[in-house]
Amino acid sequence: MQIRCFKCQMPIALGRDVVAEALEMVKKENLTRYDVRCPKCRTTNRVSKKQLTRMAPRISPDKKK
Repeated sequence: MQIRCFKCQMPIALGRDVVAEALEMVKKENLTRYDVRCPKCRTTNRVSKKQLTRMAPRISPDKKK
């Protein structure tokens, strides 16, 4: 998943494992967004629960252990 820092416009890549962990945390803590820090300017960027759900890896219930 690619997002762009709203302050410095640097692209930030979020891997599938990061997206999956973020979505799990958002669901567990009943949050509406996940905060990602820009590595360049340290600004907090918000990623909505809807965006995380759309980009989450699709794991079938059969393969889940």
